[in-house]
Amino acid sequence: MGAGSVLLEISDGVAVATISRPGKLNSLSGDMRRQLRDCIRDAARDESVRALVVTGAGQAFCAGGDVGTMSTLREENRADEFHHILHAGAECVLALQAFPGLTIAAIPGIAAGAGFALALGCDLRVATSTARFAASWRGLALAPDWGATHWLPRTLGYPQALELVLSGRMLDANEAMQLGLVHRVVDAADLDSKVAEFAEWARARDMVKAVKYLLRKGLASGIEASLAAETEAQEDLFVSDDVLEGLRAFGEKRPAKFGEDS
Repeated sequence: MGAGSVLLEISDGVAVATISRPGKLNSLSGDMRRQLRDCIRDAARDESVRALVVTGAGQAFCAGGDVGTMSTLREENRADEFHHILHAGAECVLALQAFPGLTIAAIPGIAAGAGFALALGCDLRVATSTARFAASWRGLALAPDWGATHWLPRTLGYPQALELVLSGRMLDANEAMQLGLVHRVVDAADLDSKVAEFAEWARARDMVKAVKYLLRKGLASGIEASLAAETEAQEDLFVSDDVLEGLRAFGEKRPAKFGEDS
């Protein structure tokens, strides 16, 4: 199979980055990590984009790194090339975290290893009822990467995160939602519409950016620091066109039209 590619499409303020190597469950090979990073960065630079959707072509989200490539590198003792692969993955995660709007993982099928962590790195996750999730590093005697050790203990707590990684067991979509790893589970036919519904929440992009920053700060700060950051964010947003539109819409008893000419 070919190395695959990552494709970016932008329409009506929503960017869609599609990992495309369907014959190999969209496993990452060749230059795909850097392509994904560049797609995320390109979408972030486009001020018309309020939401970024990350998904996979066909019936999979992403099965992680290409095991055949890793096997070749290990057999030939090319650890330096493995280092570059890890660095490229970390750059994808950091680009995703820096994205100023809303990020949504649309998960049509398997999300394993780096693919599982990539989904966790998005703000929201929508999965089909046939999707499956696995912290699959154990089978290769490797530690998690792509930020999995950041997200899993924050979502599950340390004991459950440890169990999930050490067991390497597969989760179905419903268990993943019960654990808080997925926000919605839908039929395959409804995946696009649910993702579009989530993307609508991001019409006021500056507000989304501020909320993401404040919630992340709240995880690491005391109440005093959170209150100070909230005050600063509210004052910055108060002079925006979106707030003006929201206040006018409230007074006129109509839905607000954020991100449009008021």
